[in-house]
Amino acid sequence: PLMLGWAKALREQIPGHALRTEVREGEYLLRQLELGVLDAALVFQPQYWPGLQVEQMLEEKLILVQLASKPSPYVYIDWGQGFRQQHDAALPDRARAALSFNLGPLALQYILENGGAGYFRTRVVQSYLDSGVMQRVAKAPEFSFPTYLVYSRARDSAVLQQALELLREVVKAEGDWSQRWDPLI
Repeated sequence: PLMLGWAKALREQIPGHALRTEVREGEYLLRQLELGVLDAALVFQPQYWPGLQVEQMLEEKLILVQLASKPSPYVYIDWGQGFRQQHDAALPDRARAALSFNLGPLALQYILENGGAGYFRTRVVQSYLDSGVMQRVAKAPEFSFPTYLVYSRARDSAVLQQALELLREVVKAEGDWSQRWDPLI
């Protein structure tokens, strides 16, 4: 949802520049930054390389929620290496789930249609919680899930700073990302 909002703002405010978005592993994106292929990247677990500026954009939690009408099975969503380590340490009995996804929106749609429980970003599931469609699982561990902006200090420009300011505005404006991926809304 953050990337969608940023892409929209960039096209509206800086229409003369090309825009290319990619969803990839953080290390790949950082290499693309280093090579000058990308101007900026949003990552969940930054690596601090020489010449790269890292700025935390927002802090979220991953919380365990379940479909109220059908709370099983447990669905593992792979939120990256840091999450895997923390999850497996806190919940060793769930380290090898029978069903797993590596893309949160896909896992959310699966659970909404078929039932189950999984870890999701609070902003994404909030309206499902408010409406009673989903419930938080009591006494389940929560995990921190910040989003970072990374860009090259050497390739800084006025246009890049304008783009980054647009991102900051999108972060401030977008408080609730619930149901963003629901095609019926």
